[in-house]
This record gives sequence, structure tokens and C-alpha cells, in this order.
Amino acid sequence: MAGLKSAYLFTYNTVLCAAWAYVLVLTFKNVQTKGSPQERWDSIDKVWQAVEVPLKVAQTAAVLEVVHSAAGLVRSPVAITATQVASRLFILWGIVDLAPEAHRKPLVVAQLGQTYLELSLLSLLVAWCCSEVIRYSFFAFKELGMQPYVLLWLRYTAFLVLYPLGVSSELASVALALPTIRATRPWSIEMPNKMNFAFDYYYACWMVVLLYLPGFPQLYFYMVAQRRKVLRSGRSGSMGKLKPQ
Repeated sequence: MAGLKSAYLFTYNTVLCAAWAYVLVLTFKNVQTKGSPQERWDSIDKVWQAVEVPLKVAQTAAVLEVVHSAAGLVRSPVAITATQVASRLFILWGIVDLAPEAHRKPLVVAQLGQTYLELSLLSLLVAWCCSEVIRYSFFAFKELGMQPYVLLWLRYTAFLVLYPLGVSSELASVALALPTIRATRPWSIEMPNKMNFAFDYYYACWMVVLLYLPGFPQLYFYMVAQRRKVLRSGRSGSMGKLKPQ
């Protein structure tokens, strides 16, 4: 039974690693890095058209991780796993897929001459894809009883850049989408109705954004502390101190 469980988890992690790597390749293949800022920004929608289906499949498949946790296949707490998966699905299906602005233009944070500091679908994809390729490959090797130090180091170091980039890109996507959501009020329920119940998706999006404020620093600094502990013992091949999947 243990062998079957390990084989399944190895297959799951390997397939998802390959799926995210494919999305990353499609991103770089379709992005335009030359030309005017407007021409580069126009290529963002081209990237979305290329990655939309594999991205949706790869990210939605993460729902299985909640099942894995609930079934005891992995040691991750169910509530934390479900929250992390739900936040990704919210950004993908409830923001980027729902509002075209979230995958058609960037949010320009600053401009220095002809250089733009911007957050967009591109920065979101880079953060998500790199994080997931590292994570799934790490756990795939773990099922083989192997712990390459380079993957251990990446697992507990790359997040220092990728996690802030991912969160800021997610929030930028929400900011780009909110005007459309406010104007169209998708997935909202207005009164009066038979259920005597009202729901406004626009305000729900704002509530989710507010949850990022306490959540991000808490998890980030927890991972920083974990990094010190894990890398200190990593070269000795200690697996017991690793954060569970």
C-alpha cells in the first residue's frame, strides 16, 4: 500500500511539474520583449491565449492536494492547503479569466525614462510557474527517497523573490479587474429575490484583498525561519525537518 501511495504521489508531482514547465515555456515563447511599450503590452493577451488551457488545467488540478491532505496521503494541514489552493483559483477563475483587463494590460508601478516597472499576467506567470516547478520537482524526488541539495536550496530560497512577486502580481491583477467587476457585477445576487439574500462579488473581491494584508507577512516570515532551520540541516540529508507538502 505504501508503495502504491508513493508511486501515485510521484506521478502526480511529476505530471504537475511538467505542466507548469510547459506553461512557463509557452509564456516566454509568446511574450514580446522588443518594440514600443504598447506593442509589448499588447503581447500580454497573446500570452494568455497560449497558456489559458494548460494553466487552467495545471492550477485546477491542485484541488487534488486538498484531497491528498484530507485523505492523509500527505501531512499538510487541510485548512491551510485549502486556503492556498482557493486563493490561486480565485485569482485564476475569479479575476484573470473573468475580467479581460487582467490579462490584456499591465499595472505600471513606476517609470524611469523608457524603462517601466510593471506587474501583469507575465510577472504572475513567472512567479507561479517557477514556484510550482521547484515545488513539484522537490516532492517528486522526495517520493524517490532523494533530496538533491540544489532543489532543497531552491525550495527554501527562491520564495524570497517569487513569493512577493507572486502576491504583488495577484493584487495587481485584482486592481486591473476591479473596474470591470464593479461595472458588470458578475456572480452577484441582487434583492429582492425568493431567498431574501444578496451577494456582491465586487465587495467580496475587496474582502479577499484585505485578507492578503495579515496573511502575506505571517507566511513569508514563517518561511524565512524555516529556511534557516532546514538549510542548516539540509546537507546532512535530514528529511524530518522539512515542511510537509
